[in-house]
Amino acid sequence: MAGRTGARGMRTRIRTRRLRLVAPPALVVLLMIFSAVAYALQQPDESDPAFLSPASEAPIGAARLARLVEQRGVTVERATRTSDALVAAYRGGVTLFVPAPALVNQYYLRMLTLLPASTRLVLVAPTDSALSRGRLPISVADRRWATAVEPPGCDLPAAASAGAAARRESFTAPEDDAVELRRCYRGGLVELRWYSMDLTVIGANDVFRNDRIGEHGNAALATDLLTGTGRLVWLDVHRLEPPPAVDPGASPGSAPPSLAPASPDPDLPTSDPDRPGSGSSGGDGGSGDGGGGSPPSVWSAFPPAAWATLALLLAAGVLMAAARGRRLDGPVPERLPVTVPAAETVLGRGRLYRRARARDTALSTRATATRQRLGHLFDLPADAHREALVAATAAQAGWSAADVDSTLYPPTPADDEQLVAAVANLDGLLRAVTRTDGGELR
Repeated sequence: MAGRTGARGMRTRIRTRRLRLVAPPALVVLLMIFSAVAYALQQPDESDPAFLSPASEAPIGAARLARLVEQRGVTVERATRTSDALVAAYRGGVTLFVPAPALVNQYYLRMLTLLPASTRLVLVAPTDSALSRGRLPISVADRRWATAVEPPGCDLPAAASAGAAARRESFTAPEDDAVELRRCYRGGLVELRWYSMDLTVIGANDVFRNDRIGEHGNAALATDLLTGTGRLVWLDVHRLEPPPAVDPGASPGSAPPSLAPASPDPDLPTSDPDRPGSGSSGGDGGSGDGGGGSPPSVWSAFPPAAWATLALLLAAGVLMAAARGRRLDGPVPERLPVTVPAAETVLGRGRLYRRARARDTALSTRATATRQRLGHLFDLPADAHREALVAATAAQAGWSAADVDSTLYPPTPADDEQLVAAVANLDGLLRAVTRTDGGELR
């Protein structure tokens, strides 16, 4: 039995040692997961219908910016399909505002090169993938964990008049490209001449949002970027679009060449609307089969907040399992470090009382214990009167009430002999009460 107990104790110590080694890294990992999930939940979702929409008053909407632009005398035209926005921008004299470039089909992104010289293009926080698919001559240099406030650091009129503003991403030109960038806010805002039009890329959506536009110089910067022409075409899409198709009814002068009936550019492939399964630009921004596109993945079928919530629930489940894992085993017996017999405890305490000459305290403690035991035997309440306890004890022990009273409530002893005699009387009274007729203690 002792061998099994020792082996079990050894296993317990090994398990405890392993837990101490594993617990700190596990807690750090769980803390990182929790921080990442909380960070993901706080980020605005481009697929949210309110995201940078000129008609939304939500915190991530942009209705405040739309009103500021209209106050400058600029007409705001909201387009819910990229094809409509391109047709409007192809007429010239327009600023095309694209708040979510990642949701624009790659063929539409390549069609941007067909816009006239009088068109100004503004892209908000494009990803490296969107820049590559659209074949834009810039790339993302770095991305901050949180938005920072930076000074302009350039002579661009819109940035110089706005002052400090938000920056999240910064952009740069490829090393092998001769494109000249005008970089502001440490690369958070770049402007260049792309083909025949002016292209502006800004790396923070905070500048345009309702809840952040009033901070620093965000309002002035956003308004100046979007009011360079007399009209603003605001592309308000919130889901991935199918590839474009040729519009047989469009005239060459009213639509970009790739949307009008003509020989398509090999870099701008389009689908035939008469071919089964081909995409159509006549539906909603995210409708159509999208013959040139791929089916949506499981990741894109749910919003990012759903995946973040699932990850948080999984982390909570791991924490709960770790917390309850310590209670799966049965109790493990452990040896006491020191075993002290009861007699030695009593003897040691008695010697302490004797050394301190605390005869009154010792006798009071012994008498109180005897009275409590007698009260339990007679089912008397804890606050029973002295007379009731004395009468019940005298009737059971066969002693006189005076002897019982002087025994249960003794005077202070003057010396050790009186203390020993008083304790002997208490023991004798207790034995007289607890002894049955057959001589056995009860």
